[in-house]
Amino acid sequence: MMQSSHKKWGKLASLGAVAVLSFSVLAACGDKADNDTAKTDDSKVLATYDGGTVTEDQFNTELNVMKFLQPTYASLMDSAEIKNYMLDQQIAYNYLEGKATDEEKKKGADMATEQIDQLKAQVDQEQLDTMLTSQNITEQDLTTYMTQVMTAVQYMSDQVTDEEVQKEYDANKEAYITADVRHILINFTDAEGSKRTDAETLKLAKEAKARVDKGEDFAKVAEELSEDPGSASNGGLYADAAVSQWVEAFKKAAMEQEVGVVGDPVKTEYGYHVIKVEKRNDTLTDEVKESVRRNLASTKLNDFMEKELKGITKSKEEFKDEEAPAAGDPNGAPAEGTDGTSIEGTDGAATEGADQGAPADQGAATDGSGDAGTTTDTKTDGK
Repeated sequence: MMQSSHKKWGKLASLGAVAVLSFSVLAACGDKADNDTAKTDDSKVLATYDGGTVTEDQFNTELNVMKFLQPTYASLMDSAEIKNYMLDQQIAYNYLEGKATDEEKKKGADMATEQIDQLKAQVDQEQLDTMLTSQNITEQDLTTYMTQVMTAVQYMSDQVTDEEVQKEYDANKEAYITADVRHILINFTDAEGSKRTDAETLKLAKEAKARVDKGEDFAKVAEELSEDPGSASNGGLYADAAVSQWVEAFKKAAMEQEVGVVGDPVKTEYGYHVIKVEKRNDTLTDEVKESVRRNLASTKLNDFMEKELKGITKSKEEFKDEEAPAAGDPNGAPAEGTDGTSIEGTDGAATEGADQGAPADQGAATDGSGDAGTTTDTKTDGK
């Protein structure tokens, strides 16, 4: 079933775009100064809202920037559903940027620069030139878009009160707890693929713990024995990880086990874990406050898109997908004997695929964290 397009594509096309700059285009960009002067825009007006307009040139530039930021979903962005959302998005960003104070605009510009600098640190000039050109945009277009996004983020962040931050943290504290955790995983299946019994697996885990208890370095024992490919080479360490991502038993140990003490083996569906919590952040620090504030700002932006945008929009063009001609006739007439019946299963295929392909919420752990027993859908080799 399709989700609300505002909710689904809000992840792809609004605040999620900020993270995408750091992750989706890493192998595709670099650094180039844009010396283009401002161009006169006399293109068609697609929308009017309280305080301004969105032109066809502006909209197409935004669409191309999003294709650059989200290459995996570029083909889906030509659908009417996504174009209509993107036009709503541009109205919202334009409007919120106009509401922002000079200080909020400065912070937005600084955050955009930081995002783009992170990208430039990982790619080269030639790649950037190629990717920007392929989407018919310039670095200035990218900078302008990111500045507008981050200004909207900053504006919404400033609408979040300290009382709202505290209330959100108290209600969802577990979601904000992070920890540095080392573990040694002994799988229920050995390296050759043979099954181990529960007793055999527990015995090996206790032997690993005994070595650490006798004074051996936890990291070295983990490198030697742990069967978690996501952390073994790193001494079993998951640093500054969100504990909420892990399966229940592992999460409970990360939240409750005494810091610095190696606990008894913990059983999960993957095997037995020997766990040492090296650090745990379970208080409302300034850093956590900022994380909570960003999450609430994202919620406020989504609420604005769904509840207030219509009220500020005076007129807006609606995009519609072209209907494909009936089989057998390029002019649209049904083929003889078909009675104009559509082919079963083709209706909505593109949008269903888009729904299934929508990215996960920002902040979900990647980078092999499933090997510690995360609550992810894809499980490999018992990790």
